[in-house]
Parts: sequence; C-alpha cells; structure tokens
Amino acid sequence: MFLSRLKLPLILVTLLLLCVPLCGVHAEEGEDITALCRVRVPGTLQNWGKAIDGNYNTLWGRGDSKPYNITIDLPEGTDEGGLYLCFSIEPQTIGLFEEDEEKPFFVQEGPGFAHRYIPFEGKESLRLVLKGQKDRGFALSEFFVLAGAEPPSWVQRWEPQLERADLLVLVAHPDDELIWMGGALPYYTKERKLDVAVAYLTCSNPLRRSELLNGLWTAGIRHYPYIGEFRDRRLSRIKDIYQMWGGREKVEEHIVSLYRRLKPRVVLSHDLQGEYGHPAHVICARNAVTAFDIAADSKIYPESAELYGVWNVSKLYLHLYAENQIEMDWEQPLDSLGGVTPLEITRDAFNQHRSQRSKISVEVKGPHSAARFGLVSSLVGDDERKNDFFENIP
Repeated sequence: MFLSRLKLPLILVTLLLLCVPLCGVHAEEGEDITALCRVRVPGTLQNWGKAIDGNYNTLWGRGDSKPYNITIDLPEGTDEGGLYLCFSIEPQTIGLFEEDEEKPFFVQEGPGFAHRYIPFEGKESLRLVLKGQKDRGFALSEFFVLAGAEPPSWVQRWEPQLERADLLVLVAHPDDELIWMGGALPYYTKERKLDVAVAYLTCSNPLRRSELLNGLWTAGIRHYPYIGEFRDRRLSRIKDIYQMWGGREKVEEHIVSLYRRLKPRVVLSHDLQGEYGHPAHVICARNAVTAFDIAADSKIYPESAELYGVWNVSKLYLHLYAENQIEMDWEQPLDSLGGVTPLEITRDAFNQHRSQRSKISVEVKGPHSAARFGLVSSLVGDDERKNDFFENIP
C-alpha cells in the first residue's frame, strides 16, 4: 500500500521534471519588444511611425547617400535579441554599433537581403547607421526589435543564394511558384531535404518583393531567391513583352545563365499555353525549353559559359504539359511538415501575397491542377512511377 501511494507522487514529479526543459525552450522564444524601446531618429516621430505600423506600403527613409543614425535604448534586462529590418530600398551600408563605440559589431557593404535579421548580445543601447545608395537613398518598410535567443518563426534569417541547386523552380512572377507548382517547395525542401532554388523573371515593386519573401519563408525556403530585372507590365502580346524585355535572346541568355550557374538536376516551369494564356508565362516556359537544349554548348552565350561552365540539366518538367504526364500528391500529411500537407503549407504561403487579392487559389483539381506536370525533356529516361520529379536521378 505504501509503494502504491508513492507511485502517483513519483509520476507527477517525473512529469514536472520532464516539463522543465520544454518550458525553458518555450521561454527562450523571442518576442517583439519594439514598443518597449526608446528610439531616436532623424526627423519626426510621426514619420518614423511608418516603419513600425505593420504596413509594407508605408516607408521611412532618406533619398541621399548620407549616413543616418537610429539610436535604440533597450528595456532593462534585455540580454540578447536582434533587429529585423525590412527594406523597400536597400541601403549601401548597414552598421550596428554599441551606442558609444566607434567600431561596428555588424557591417554590411552593398545591397544584401531586403529582409535582414541582425542579432546582438549584452547591449543596453544600440546605434544603427544606414547609408543610402547614390541617387536612391534607402527606405525601411518595417522595423522590429526582438528579445530572446531565438527570434519568432516569422522573422526571416536568409541564407545566401544557392550556388548549386537540386531543383530550380523558374517562374515569371512572384506567387506563380505557389499557384502553379503546388506543394513542390515544401515537399522537396522539407520532406526530401533537397536544395531548391526559386528564380523569378520579374518583380514589379518592393511590396511584391516583401510578399515574395514572406511567401517563400512560409513555404520552407531558406536560401535567398534569384529575382530578375525584367519589367512586369500588363501587355497582351508576346512580341510586345519581348520588345519590352530587350528581345527573345536576352530572355534566353538569362535562363541559360541560371542553368549554368545553379547546375540544377531538375527544372520546373510554366505551362506552354501560359496557364490561362498569360504571355509572360508562355515566354518563361518556351525559354526554359530552349535553354535545356543549349546550356551545354559553350559556343552559345560564351560569357556565362566562361563564368560558370556549361551544364546539362537532367530533367525538365512543365506545368500541364500534355505528354509524359505525372500527378503529384500534395495532399498527403507529412511528419516533416508538422503533420500537415504540402498543399496546406503552399496555401498559407500564397496568403502572404496580400496585395494581389487574387480570385485564383492553389488547387489540385480541375483543368489547371497544380499537381499535374509533364516531362518535356530527360537525359535519364522516362518516368515509370510518375510521382516524383527526381525519378531515375541517383
């Protein structure tokens, strides 16, 4: 009887002890302390409010290349944390100092990541120095001060662009990689643990870029994407877009350079019919095909061949391609995704593109299914299982 009476207290004590480290981990998760900080900036606090209002459309910045100081007095007891800076126009230089020190403990020269997290430890007061680009200045769309060893999960800590990718997802615009490619990003990044690079031909404005980054982060991408500089304008004819973009060869050269630079085993791109007929999608798909055939020829576009070498992509898939079709299962719950499906993750990522207010959603049924693709070209044979972009690739 005495032993049976002891069992319950022992079990409770054991459970409490097991909970201690779990609670400790939870306590170390970062929190937003921006409102608890005293921030001193050039100009008025009313203008500064545009950087802390939760709206990527409102900006605080300067239009010249002078250095500007932002001083942040941290709440007492803030042992560690970080600044999370979201730029509409990236500065030429970022420096973070202890307030009275002359040497920065963090410095970045030249544009880097549009969303950047800079950690700090053991500081009472910080001095952030931003020096704008010549003739452009800089502009902050969002500014956060976080406390804790680990920032919240929504804070993006980007790794450099991949130098070599297993899978290249090549699309015309931000959000195309989600609407038309379905669960490819979370599935191959998280479940298969492959290196997935995302490349866009266009990005119309800084707001779309921020939404692009928010969407990719939600989808599980951690390496900064490749964002092209082709203009995004609503034109209905393919020849007009080619003219705006500097000609067909310029687009083809850009995509060949991506193939050679990233050396992907598999490339995934748009429907040759442009999904719903979008001419930029058609251009992207057509040039994904021609680049597959010529990226291994050093005589074609020799500049990128000399810079990166030549490359044979093993497999090219296009969305909705009618031949050699495969059907991907994006609706299978996966432990690697916390028990949810790649489709659910992708829909959450697509919801980050708030400015679009699109009537289109990520669907795996119907004529534009984001689960249906066709193998256009292969150097490793045809698919038999027809459920994996990497079938036949060691």
